[in-house]
Amino acid sequence: MSQRLLVIPDGLAEPWSGRGLPTTLASTRPMALDAICRRGAVRRVATTPEGLHPGSEAGLPLLLGWTPSGPVSRGRVDAAAHGLREPPGAVVHRVDVRHDDGRPWPELAEVAFRLLEGSVGEEALHVQRLHGHRMLVFGHTEPVLPHRRDLAEWGAHEGVAGADDPDDVPRLQLWPDGETPMPVLDEKTVVVCAPRSTMAGVARLMGAETVHPRGATGRPGTDVAAKARAATALLRDGTPTVVVHVGSPDEAAHDHDPQAKRLELQKIDRDLLAPLAALALDLGATVAVCPDHGTDPRTGKHSGDPVPAVVWGPGIPRSGPDRMTEESVAGEPVVAGAWDVG
Repeated sequence: MSQRLLVIPDGLAEPWSGRGLPTTLASTRPMALDAICRRGAVRRVATTPEGLHPGSEAGLPLLLGWTPSGPVSRGRVDAAAHGLREPPGAVVHRVDVRHDDGRPWPELAEVAFRLLEGSVGEEALHVQRLHGHRMLVFGHTEPVLPHRRDLAEWGAHEGVAGADDPDDVPRLQLWPDGETPMPVLDEKTVVVCAPRSTMAGVARLMGAETVHPRGATGRPGTDVAAKARAATALLRDGTPTVVVHVGSPDEAAHDHDPQAKRLELQKIDRDLLAPLAALALDLGATVAVCPDHGTDPRTGKHSGDPVPAVVWGPGIPRSGPDRMTEESVAGEPVVAGAWDVG
């Protein structure tokens, strides 16, 4: 079997109904991605199992080879990403602090952390502050969250800008505990991703090796070229399956920044797909490009629609449209995984 390379641009897809503004994929001309599409099989992939909410905790395990049957625990995924071990018998919940419209509010995270520590009491074994707007609660029951008004008042008291805005009352989002991705992989699969990311947690729980290049942040401005260099070294060393995850398109969409999302796609195309496609051609490797879900930069919300994707390599006949956009694949068959040709 030839080597395989899977590139996952997180949240790159978007909802498409035939009306309104063009999507990021449709409004950008990614030269390397278009070249892959002209030679490969372009189709749609169902990355959100039926009945589940769209998100990386569902889409990433599915693309790596394990399909969840119920909600996946973001808390356990994040604990694995940060190298944390939950106490025996504990349930794990992730808690995010957000603006009223859903945008992350990291400036309020320290205030939210202190309030959460005080509100969970004896029901929690431990409250852990993560990076950005995220926290973890290890406990025996679902935690009771502080009131939104208390968070706003404490934030204003601490001088957090905007915390006293009556039209933007901060809120805490509770992620329920759930399934843990199964360890169906081994050292034959290596995942290149940002440290402490959802992808890092999923990969470790599923048994894959992880590599975190310097400068990989998961945010807009992440060093995509560093991920390309890491993937190049792995492929040249003969690693059977290399997965490269780039979280910046999703984060740009959550920031409600369509322009930033387009810039991230251009950078992924130029600094990641172009050199890796050339290397794959030289090695006779198979390449797949598939988002894990869609994220609308106008609303910041995830979409569970099947995503446009492409697979290209030895023995794969050319099929489907010439471009990988939501509109172009609307009539294409829906397949179950990144490597399925359809």
